[in-house]
Amino acid sequence: MEGGNNMADTAAATSRHTNHLAGESSPYLLSHAHNPVDWYPWNDEALAKAKKLNRPIFLSIGYAACHWCHVMERESFENEQIARILNEHFISIKIDREQRPDLDQIYMTFTQAMTGSGGWPMSIFLTPDLKPFFAGTYFPPDDRYGRPGFMKVITEIARAYDESPSHIVESAQGIFEEINKHLARETDSALLSQSMVAAGAESLMKSFDHVHGGFGQVPKFPHAVELSLFLRHYRRTGDLAYLLAVEKALTSMAHGGVYDQIGGGFARYSTDERWLVPHFEKMLYDNALLVSTYTEAYQITGKDEYRGVVRETLDFLLREMTDSSGGFYSALDADSEGEEGRFYLWTESEIRGLLSGEADPFLAYFNVTATGNFEGRNILHVDAASERISNEQAPERFNTYLEKCKARLLQARGERVRPLTDDKILSSWNGLALSACARGYQITLDQKYLAAAIANAHFVEHTMYRDNTLTHAYRQSVHSGGEFLEDYAFYVRGLLDLYETDPGAANQHWLELAVTMARHAVALFLGADNRFYLRPDNQPDLIVRPKDEIDNAIPSAGSIMIHNLFKLHRLTEDAAFLDAAERALKTVSGQMSRYPGGMASALLALDYMLNDKVEIVVVGNGPMRDAILAEIYRRYSPNRLLAISPSGTANSPLFEGRAANGQVKAFVCVNSVCRLPAVSVDELRERLAEIR
Repeated sequence: MEGGNNMADTAAATSRHTNHLAGESSPYLLSHAHNPVDWYPWNDEALAKAKKLNRPIFLSIGYAACHWCHVMERESFENEQIARILNEHFISIKIDREQRPDLDQIYMTFTQAMTGSGGWPMSIFLTPDLKPFFAGTYFPPDDRYGRPGFMKVITEIARAYDESPSHIVESAQGIFEEINKHLARETDSALLSQSMVAAGAESLMKSFDHVHGGFGQVPKFPHAVELSLFLRHYRRTGDLAYLLAVEKALTSMAHGGVYDQIGGGFARYSTDERWLVPHFEKMLYDNALLVSTYTEAYQITGKDEYRGVVRETLDFLLREMTDSSGGFYSALDADSEGEEGRFYLWTESEIRGLLSGEADPFLAYFNVTATGNFEGRNILHVDAASERISNEQAPERFNTYLEKCKARLLQARGERVRPLTDDKILSSWNGLALSACARGYQITLDQKYLAAAIANAHFVEHTMYRDNTLTHAYRQSVHSGGEFLEDYAFYVRGLLDLYETDPGAANQHWLELAVTMARHAVALFLGADNRFYLRPDNQPDLIVRPKDEIDNAIPSAGSIMIHNLFKLHRLTEDAAFLDAAERALKTVSGQMSRYPGGMASALLALDYMLNDKVEIVVVGNGPMRDAILAEIYRRYSPNRLLAISPSGTANSPLFEGRAANGQVKAFVCVNSVCRLPAVSVDELRERLAEIR
């Protein structure tokens, strides 16, 4: 990574305070290591101390790129008076939500149930046996914004616990039992049918913003998986409304300030309905998921703009979020120089100074003014006026001009103080990025993206995967403990995408590795009730075993694993994969029926299960093979399965009787009925045209 700053390196090492976070690897935890609050990480020592002293636990959950987490730290956790109260009356524990998604999910569920909302920083008060009795998110130090001050909150809770701890313990137990009863409630199963997919798409459409694109009001999040469901539904039904909705959302996001017009990549969300003012943090998972959705949109529409977004976003990931070993970092902070978004903002005079006499068209196109649109500076964005300016120019010449100007600004921006980088590497998010690089290569045929995908797959396999265990988080040679479903689900998906993309010698290895990891994941995370859980059973520090069925900021790992298992069954003919996938999908069928808007990933898996099985097997080597693959890649075929072998001999039963014998061949089969092999691109087009 070029010129990055590490979040942990900025912690106040010269501070007179050092707490129990100093030995951690998470940049988020390390950034709090010199607070006067006597923080502990979530570990046996902290939990045992709470029980021994019979003290309540103050649990603070956040992440490194969270703006309001930093605000609460400055206002409250660096406050000596607040720290003194916490240190005298509580055991204070700090958690990086990205490092412990299981604890984050458990306590977010309780926070939402107790308060009606959730978010980060999450602030929860627990009894020594880990049951929550009071929860909230951001608290200002004193009463303001209609929120109680943190000083008042901790003072009152400390007093109440000191006076009547048994009453709080009983209350916490009652809260726990009621919420856990609701969580454990079985949902009646529903008939798995295509109408369920349609109902999900229709439910989501009700919340779609047809004026500005996207779902709901503010803040607006990208919802990449839901847009992919719209594309699938459009292809299935021909209902143009769903394609138009996707195009509206993707174009609006790509034109807005939520997209980095100079360096590529997306911010986490927009604070306004127009996608203009972002919350400036950049997350690996958002960008990886959006690359996949823009890739699908390009395959359907052929719009070069979408392919351009894929290129720029992947270039951003390779330039700013890639470790030299091939792993991808987690996030870039929203703040730099103490200001949110400072790194990304411009004044008119700055741009004129960089572009000299060539500035005017650029300033007009990106809506730059002397007064600015965000705290006296400008968030670059494109609107209808920009489109008119573009249409008045010779397209190729104007695009060349814009690229030249953007390169100058990018170079100049690189000399600014950079936002801090959360450089921990998460297996799960790296799996999403692996898919993004593979899919991005498919529509660009740019070898650097395929090389990045291969390097990442090797990195995760050889560094993160040890003793048949996939590490969740890794930083500076330190591995986190515990196994998580999301790591296996997203990395297996990435491996399957790479298997369909990499025609090299390692092709079969990617499939074999995916099979090994999927079998391990089923054994570890699929419960006796046929539900996929986030963690293995019997974790001593969890008050409940968290399920992973509903899409949140990232897709449901359980649903992604179900989808993986359906694919692996077709590739291997191992009936155990099909059996596990069908059982798990039937178990969440009631939720898909009752809450389809939150189950887009499960609905995509259902659509894959129900519809035509298209298998394309390509054997042989050389330029004709590459031309045939390029033809396959440019088409939107969501239920397609692609298998490649230079010789035609491979471990998958799909290659049986399909030796290359020195000739490139493409076998196209639909629902186990095969056409004659295509030996040219024209013949392949004929075979593909026959597919409904």
